[in-house]
Amino acid sequence: MKKNVWIVSIVFVLALILNSCGTPQKATAPVTTSAVKDTIAAVEPLKEVISIADALYMYQNPDKVEAITKKYGYKLKTNYEVYRLDKFNKMYYKNCVLAKLLTADKYEDYPKPMRKGVSSYVAFKDGAIIIAVFNQPAYDNLVAQVKAAGFTLDMPGSEDIYTNGSRTIACYKDGKSVRIQ
Repeated sequence: MKKNVWIVSIVFVLALILNSCGTPQKATAPVTTSAVKDTIAAVEPLKEVISIADALYMYQNPDKVEAITKKYGYKLKTNYEVYRLDKFNKMYYKNCVLAKLLTADKYEDYPKPMRKGVSSYVAFKDGAIIIAVFNQPAYDNLVAQVKAAGFTLDMPGSEDIYTNGSRTIACYKDGKSVRIQ
C-alpha cells in the first residue's frame, strides 16, 4: 500500500513539472515610469528639518540664512570646530546636544542627537552647506527632495554626487548628510 501512495505522488509531481514547462508565457506590456516620477515630484519635506529647496535658497541668498533657520527653530553656534577634523563658520542645530568641549573652542565630536523630535544640524564650511540628520527616514526624505528638485546622479560611490548642471549636491549615506556646493 505504501508503494502505491509513493508512486501516485511521484506521478503527480512529474505531471505538474511537465505541465508547467510547456505552458506558453504571455508577453506583458512595458511598465511606464510615470508613476515613479509622480511620487518623486510629490515628496513632502519633513517639517522639522530644513528642506532642500530652502537650503538651495540660502546658498544663493546668504542674507536670508537667519530668517530661514529661525523658521525651522534652529539654534546657532559660531566657529564650531571638531578637534582635528572639521571647522564650521556657523553651526545651526536642532534637537541636538553639542559635543563635549575639549579646549576653549574645540569640540570632541559633531553634535549628538536628542531623543525628542528629528535631530539635525546645518553647518556652513568653505562655500558649502551641510545638512545632517540622525535617522534613516529623514535622510531618505532629503535624498528624495534632491531628486525631486531635478538633480540627477552624476557619480555613485560612498558619497553619491547629484548635479543639475550648475550646482552639485553630495549625499553621504553612512553619515546621513547632504552637502550643497
